[in-house]
Amino acid sequence: MRRVLKLIDSTSEFVGQQLRYVVLFMILVVCAEVVMRYVLNRPTSQLPVIQTWTGTFLYSLAFAYVHLHKGHVRVDVLYSRFTDRLKAAVDSVLWFLFFLPALGLLIFTGYHWVEYALRIGERSSITYWYPPTAPIRIVVLVGLSLFMLQGLATLFRDLYFVVRNKPYD
Repeated sequence: MRRVLKLIDSTSEFVGQQLRYVVLFMILVVCAEVVMRYVLNRPTSQLPVIQTWTGTFLYSLAFAYVHLHKGHVRVDVLYSRFTDRLKAAVDSVLWFLFFLPALGLLIFTGYHWVEYALRIGERSSITYWYPPTAPIRIVVLVGLSLFMLQGLATLFRDLYFVVRNKPYD
């Protein structure tokens, strides 16, 4: 089991670290659009779509990395006062109440969107460029799946801590 958890963690870490290059790309695209729009007075219809899809790529693939490093927003009014064992128990219960149903529904829906986009050759009608939507839908589905795997790894560690009162790793 240690190897599986290590593989999930290292995958989330690797993907998260590589996203720094996506951030640089996004900065360049935004700067290019600003120059085209406000300096050259020649706005494009492609660069806003590229910005949106780059942001989608960045956010969806970053979910697992942020979860690995416990970076998601929490309301720590009471939680911060809990013992580590109680925190693990609360996290486990909330995983089943919220994380699993929400992410499961997103993955289920995302899969059907990918299948639909591939089946009909769906294209975005936001611009006259008409880019295919399947690639970005696939990226979102992969990001959600990585997030689910990281969530499962965290759940396993939390349940282990609740039962044994010591960390798994």
